[in-house]
Amino acid sequence: MDQQLEILINRTWNTPWADRVLSFVSDFGAWAPWLILLLVLGALFGDFKFRAMLLAAGLAIGLSDGIGVNLLKHTANRPRPSQVEPGVRMVTLGAPPNHLPRVLGILSTPVVTYPQGSDLPEFPGMLTAERPSEGRSFPSGHAANNMAVATVLILFYRRRGWIYLPVAIIICYSRIYTGSHWPLDVLAGILLGILGGWLAVYLLEFFWRRYAVKIVPRLASAYPSLLKSNA
Repeated sequence: MDQQLEILINRTWNTPWADRVLSFVSDFGAWAPWLILLLVLGALFGDFKFRAMLLAAGLAIGLSDGIGVNLLKHTANRPRPSQVEPGVRMVTLGAPPNHLPRVLGILSTPVVTYPQGSDLPEFPGMLTAERPSEGRSFPSGHAANNMAVATVLILFYRRRGWIYLPVAIIICYSRIYTGSHWPLDVLAGILLGILGGWLAVYLLEFFWRRYAVKIVPRLASAYPSLLKSNA
């Protein structure tokens, strides 16, 4: 079932526009600098609740990816699709024109390669890429990170927080589409992300309610709860 769904998403349900968009959202390096800039601006100019949310999101990623994903990756040692299936389409973001920022790679044609050693007559002249030697497929770190952030946003901002959920789901889907993960890897990452996000928020809320009044009494008086503060 896992393999059949991976084949459908990666090799059957594909179009040129999806190659372009999903290779972009799957490429952390393309939009990471802009995300970091946004986070820095938010930390500098955001309100108390936004800064608390950023702290919770960082803790959530640390719990879900830094601990959960890394532990399971080394324990499961599951090979990626490209390590075991010669027909996998590995879709990556195209190079940006004229050495412009990588985020503009979305304007270029995505690069589609196949695992080295593939001998498929239906892909004449295809590009091949070297197979990674280590199994690091299960679970998906991208899925864990983005679902952790989505969970934190929902817990902090309720209805407004749900706006990010479709973005997180698209990124999760892109990891299967681009040949990076099996569907089960992504599902496991989603569950880890939700768990990490929930734990991070409620651990911070617990410690804030219990200890903030002793450490920062003025802030604790103004903001008795991280989740319900409106200032």
